[in-house]
Amino acid sequence: MPASAARLLLLLLWLSLSGWGLNARAQNPATDSLRRVLAHTPPDSARVLLLLELGRTYRASKPDSTMYLAQKAWQLARQLNFDKGRGRAQSMIGMVLRERGELPKAYANQRIALQISRQSHDPEGEAYSLNSLGNISLDLRQYPQAIEHYRASEALYRRLHRLPWVAGTLTNLGSCYEKLNQLDSALALQQRAETLIAQNLRPRLAVALALRNMGMVQARLGHSPEAFAYYRRALHETQATNDLRNRAMAHYHMALLFEQLHQPDSSLLHARHALRNAQAVSYRLTVMDAGALLARLYQARHRPDSAFHYQSLAGAARDSIYSPEKFQQLELLAFTEQQLQLRQRAQQAEQTARYQRAGLLGLLGVLLTVALVLGWANRRQRRANRLLNERNAQIEAQRNALDEALTEVRAVQAQLVAAEKWAFVGELSAGIANELQNPLAFMRKFADVSVGLLDHDSTTPTAGLEQQIMDGLKQNLHEISAHGQRASAIIADMLAHARPGPRQPVPTDLNALVAEYLRLAYQGAPGQQLTPAVELEVHFDPAVGTVAAVPQELGRAMLNLFANAFYAVRQHQQASGPGFQPQVSVQTRREGDSITVEVYDNGFGIPASVAERVFQPFFTTKPAGEGTGLGLSLAYDIITKGHQGTLTIETEEGKFTRFTVRLPA
Repeated sequence: MPASAARLLLLLLWLSLSGWGLNARAQNPATDSLRRVLAHTPPDSARVLLLLELGRTYRASKPDSTMYLAQKAWQLARQLNFDKGRGRAQSMIGMVLRERGELPKAYANQRIALQISRQSHDPEGEAYSLNSLGNISLDLRQYPQAIEHYRASEALYRRLHRLPWVAGTLTNLGSCYEKLNQLDSALALQQRAETLIAQNLRPRLAVALALRNMGMVQARLGHSPEAFAYYRRALHETQATNDLRNRAMAHYHMALLFEQLHQPDSSLLHARHALRNAQAVSYRLTVMDAGALLARLYQARHRPDSAFHYQSLAGAARDSIYSPEKFQQLELLAFTEQQLQLRQRAQQAEQTARYQRAGLLGLLGVLLTVALVLGWANRRQRRANRLLNERNAQIEAQRNALDEALTEVRAVQAQLVAAEKWAFVGELSAGIANELQNPLAFMRKFADVSVGLLDHDSTTPTAGLEQQIMDGLKQNLHEISAHGQRASAIIADMLAHARPGPRQPVPTDLNALVAEYLRLAYQGAPGQQLTPAVELEVHFDPAVGTVAAVPQELGRAMLNLFANAFYAVRQHQQASGPGFQPQVSVQTRREGDSITVEVYDNGFGIPASVAERVFQPFFTTKPAGEGTGLGLSLAYDIITKGHQGTLTIETEEGKFTRFTVRLPA
């Protein structure tokens, strides 16, 4: 027997004992023995399989080493034209990419590996690729598709009598049914997997996986003690195999269960362990989940900085896995695969037609009496061509429909990502604002009471130094009250931004509403003692009539615009002196199917470089301490989102500013 054949036989015996399975072992004592064997193995097919076996021992602790060894195995297999080894190496590369969160690349590699395994008649490699495709579908929450892949993988492993890997597919199937909330089916599948694993303890990674999945089902059923017992057994199993990936997931699910049981300290401890272990092996799914859990826990502890830090980690992991670009790549891969299948079917139909023509021509050369049969065959061929043309037209129509659907999906995905990020910011801001309201109210109340006490005591004559101290205290208390009032205004604006749910619009007299809030803004405008007084011009179009609006919301938006106008002219008047005549003009008019409200002032105007940013939250052109930066942002949201109108600005620095509101009539 040649030496290379003997080595291949020994390696196959080793693989039958150690296993080619759904979950390879973590780095263990077998690693050193495999490296010693590899050092004396020539570059043949046995070395390809040995590189892959060594790579599997690093999977759960050093995925970068697994990727390096899989790539070396792929290169050697390609040089040797060893398709079985090339398919398995391609599948291992896809497995590492999936755990890094590179789902499109992982999907592409697994599809290639599946095709190679089928062409090279490697059922084990085919089963492994199908299971990996099921894992990717599970990550994408495509549970029916994941179940289909897992079922196909299970059937192959049963045919090959690989019971440990049958158990792996069963526990994965149980996870799918648990996500679909079919807990009875999930529990039955996990129990079957647990029974098989108890009889076959290799590969050991499958043990930790099954124990953790069983704990998840018990937690969903409300059996907390049983769930904790399974999670602890899973953690113990990962210690023996240095399985950082399953250890991270077990810690995360323990933290999640402690959070549900209102034990935040224990939840925080296990969530930190989960994040640390997941980061060690670049397992981004658990980084995303553990980061989001830590953000919730720190937010509940009123530590917004830590909450924001962990939410940023979770958001970065989520974007790296589920970004719109990666969804587009997955959709393009699925579309390309569908087109390939359609082309293959068309080629098969064309090949069938060629065979039919060749048979008819051969029959014509032998027997001239088959002319009638030949005519019948020709008619059948024309019908086949017509059907083929119709099929091509259908394919073209489907391609156009898919292009349109892809464009819509991209837009929806971008909106969903932006909405999720803004929802978190709004939710966090509203929580902080509500927590700040009570201490600010107490601060203003105690400041006012203290001023009252000082005023009461001022009736008693005091020495000069004591009087100075008393005056200084009164001044400090006034400053505290004023700044507390300003903080309350900021919080009120933030809460107005975060207020959920639209209100029902009612028919509203727009001229009356504008007049009322213009009066309120004028009476509350600062600097009324300056002269000359503001020249206020009002032009209301009687044809405006009523509009469908939420009066309180629209009034708030108008009040912000009027207040800005009065503030601008007063600032200009203070800078220019008595020779400047402040002017504010408000007019309404009907223009076809829309109503226009213009607010004009001859203040300083706004520089063109910042005019486009005035509607952004927390952006203000006022000096520090005089504006919250939320007024115009709130007005913009009320008009554009709440009333389906538009709000635009026209300004010239040093001369004027004009805000124009357009509402549907």
